[in-house]
Amino acid sequence: MQLPAGLVEYIGSGSPSEIEAGREHISSIDRHLNELVNNCGWQMVSDKYRRDLSGVNSENQVAELFCEIALCASLAKRAQKLELRPSTGKGTYSDCLCNLSGFDIYGEAKRYVDPWPHIEGIGDSTNEKISYKRSISKTPSDEKPDGSARPRSMDLSSKLRDVHKQLPDGTLNILFVFHSSLGESKRYLTQAFFW
Repeated sequence: MQLPAGLVEYIGSGSPSEIEAGREHISSIDRHLNELVNNCGWQMVSDKYRRDLSGVNSENQVAELFCEIALCASLAKRAQKLELRPSTGKGTYSDCLCNLSGFDIYGEAKRYVDPWPHIEGIGDSTNEKISYKRSISKTPSDEKPDGSARPRSMDLSSKLRDVHKQLPDGTLNILFVFHSSLGESKRYLTQAFFW
């Protein structure tokens, strides 16, 4: 049996400290999966995650899936009832539905990694001057800051703009954002939500 490419990349590439961190995260996720099995049963956990775990083909996919599993396991400790990946009635699925203090709450986990200081898009020419600076405020739409990338809060705002479409209308919904950055994630997220 061969591990999926994403898991191999997650636990086997990078510096020795990154490899060790990946292996520790695998152990942590194993504990979270056991918590979900204890709460939801083996069959539900298997049905919801087996295909995704066996088909991950990038380190990023692994990390996103791990954030979802960690969220669901954390809620399982507190919720009276937890359902994994319930239908939202809009042709989409939320990450979870839990009942807390008598309220049904749909939850969604999103993971965003800050690529700063080097910000490069797919297909960018390596001959172009690469920006290692970031603007700290939004510029007018017809202006592009010279020699710097747009503010991180703008990137996050554009990524979060349509997240509500993955959650059902007329229900209590909660969004968990995992954001790793060299900068101040709390400030970026606050600016993104109030942009």
